[in-house]
Amino acid sequence: LVFPERGWTKAGAILDQPVNGYYWMYFGDTDVWAARSPDLREWTVVETPVLKRRPGRFDSRVVEPGPPPLMTEQGVLLIYNGADDQLRYAAGQALFDASDPSKLIARSSSPFLEPTEAAEKEGQVPEVVFVQGLARFKGQWLLYFGMADSHIGVAVAPVRP
Repeated sequence: LVFPERGWTKAGAILDQPVNGYYWMYFGDTDVWAARSPDLREWTVVETPVLKRRPGRFDSRVVEPGPPPLMTEQGVLLIYNGADDQLRYAAGQALFDASDPSKLIARSSSPFLEPTEAAEKEGQVPEVVFVQGLARFKGQWLLYFGMADSHIGVAVAPVRP
């Protein structure tokens, strides 16, 4: 365990470049916390969640990081998984400050990816899209996600300049 004092968590995503001399990790599987490290071994946790669950929204019961965050011109983009009170999983986006990756700037009010297809609605765990991997390939973004814990899907979008 990276944070034994916090118990078990299955979700973590690390920004691939340091900010002001520190690497940043987003982790958690209820709310999302942040931690920073100078060497990717020793981590200091920000003591309050940086991304919280929101009552009445698509992320009211669960919020956890998806693929590794990206540094953009606007700040640090974190694509995350959220679940509502019925445990319907969908994906949202959060933007953090580029100079302080623990400071939330903006957040999607609705999911950008949610269960709509039969393979996402029916399976081992119904009503689930769960984002995990993101790759830039030949001018496109490929976002890989689990579908009802039974299949793997990919959403494709063009890379914008």
